[in-house]
Amino acid sequence: MGAALSTELSLTDTGAVTPAAPVGAYPSTSRRARQLLELASAAVPFCAWVLGYRDAHTGRMRPLVQAGYRPEVVDFIFGDFTAHPLVRRLMTQPGTAYFWEDVAGFADDTVAREVLRPCGFAEGTSVALRGTDGQPVGVAHLSLPEPYVPANARAVLASLSPALGDLAAATARASALGLTPRELEILGLLARGHTNPQVCAELVLSRSTVGTHVEHILTKMGVTTRVEAVATAIGLGLVET
Repeated sequence: MGAALSTELSLTDTGAVTPAAPVGAYPSTSRRARQLLELASAAVPFCAWVLGYRDAHTGRMRPLVQAGYRPEVVDFIFGDFTAHPLVRRLMTQPGTAYFWEDVAGFADDTVAREVLRPCGFAEGTSVALRGTDGQPVGVAHLSLPEPYVPANARAVLASLSPALGDLAAATARASALGLTPRELEILGLLARGHTNPQVCAELVLSRSTVGTHVEHILTKMGVTTRVEAVATAIGLGLVET
């Protein structure tokens, strides 16, 4: 790590963030991201983590997958916290993990005192994830229950960050399509070989409703057939097969 950051952070009123799609709405990238973060937690005693991606329409970071944080903490992380000097600094240095101990005064700051410590977190880290162009495509936040940084923590994060960045980038590309959660759900069934009548039975929807959803999916994805839609969805990590 370089020199410690010197910054003043203040906690403003938190407002719920409405994500473009619910956490876990991108099944394939969500699953792989969860596996990587669980791997990190097996090596380092992280008790909470969240991975975010940059939404293609708003340019804002949105949660992809998380564990251990209360919903209001996730709202704060992707809401007010994004405007704080620490996070702004992170975004200018993607790939560099900052722990509390790296940020002068952070352990005694309002964010730590009023948001993190009451949840049982005594240390933690944040890292902006870089895409192939070197620009931030996502962000990971992880918290620890004890007030020290384990000796292997930085090496573990350095080894996993490129793969997490790839998943965040894939999700960001997928977000550009603007598919709704229901459309993603139907697309997942199509990827498993369901016909329209089978989708109707699975989701208890009328044939006309399912047909309309399929038409919207094809239009948004810029394809003409279900096979093309499924192939594109698999390539983007939108569905499990």
